[in-house]
Amino acid sequence: MIPTINWTNKVSRNQNITIVSGFQSTLEREVLDIILKGTCGIIYVLNRSLYCQIPLNLRPAFHSNRILFISLTAEKTTRPSAINANIRNHYIADIADALVFASVNETSSLHHLVQTDKPILLL
Repeated sequence: MIPTINWTNKVSRNQNITIVSGFQSTLEREVLDIILKGTCGIIYVLNRSLYCQIPLNLRPAFHSNRILFISLTAEKTTRPSAINANIRNHYIADIADALVFASVNETSSLHHLVQTDKPILLL
């Protein structure tokens, strides 16, 4: 966890970097909290339909054009699902220039994403 937090603190201050994630796990939410305090761009790929109202903690980044919300689900999808998470994760891997993982092993649902030609950073 500490390497992930250290990496996040470093990249969050770089305006030339955009972090793309679903920010669903506890660690990913901690990463989001850190990058919201920084200056990097954020693409938040939801595992549900788009927000009707943007959550309070995300509004400053939205109003300063630092965050983009993307939803790949049906308009009325309000609950996350494993199927939608898999679709979301493939989409993120497709649009990213490089992939960063806090941890991934053979039993992880993300393991198949490391089989790519893109640069991979394992923290």
